[in-house]
Amino acid sequence: MDSFAEQILLHLYNSIDAGFSYRAKKGLYILDKFPGSWNYKVNKEKVRESIRDLGKSKFIIKKTEYDGSVIVSLTEKGRLRALNLSFRKLANKKETWDKKWRMVAFDIPNERKKGRDAIRYRMKMAEFYEFQESVFLYPYDCEREIRDFVKLFKLEKYVRFGLLDFIDNQDQIKNVFRLA
Repeated sequence: MDSFAEQILLHLYNSIDAGFSYRAKKGLYILDKFPGSWNYKVNKEKVRESIRDLGKSKFIIKKTEYDGSVIVSLTEKGRLRALNLSFRKLANKKETWDKKWRMVAFDIPNERKKGRDAIRYRMKMAEFYEFQESVFLYPYDCEREIRDFVKLFKLEKYVRFGLLDFIDNQDQIKNVFRLA
């Protein structure tokens, strides 16, 4: 998948309604609404081509409305792909630290092993600090990604998210994240 298609997936993921629309004669709403969010110049044909490819890959669905507008939204497979992209971006997140730790703790039973392995894998991919086997720390905002992932895998009753002002041995953890 090219990086432009990935940007479309991330745009859909970050949209409130997880979708956008366009009308054949009026152009693509996605270009008009978020012109500054793309990393490079795009043309409408590139957008259409990427949307077509995302549809073939079953990452999005398109629904034509009675007025001719087309609603484009993420499928469950597309949400997972967008979440994976979002977790990868967390690994490179560089912003001013607000001096708060995000803690993700979980106790997921063996019958949900796939979900447990999936969340552990994503947090390691995003370079969370493994405080204990089922407790991870991260210095930047990641609540949305965690909550969306937990919801997608139906793990709500097994996973807890916390915002901490202090944790012992935080000087060591600060060094891991290269924080001042």
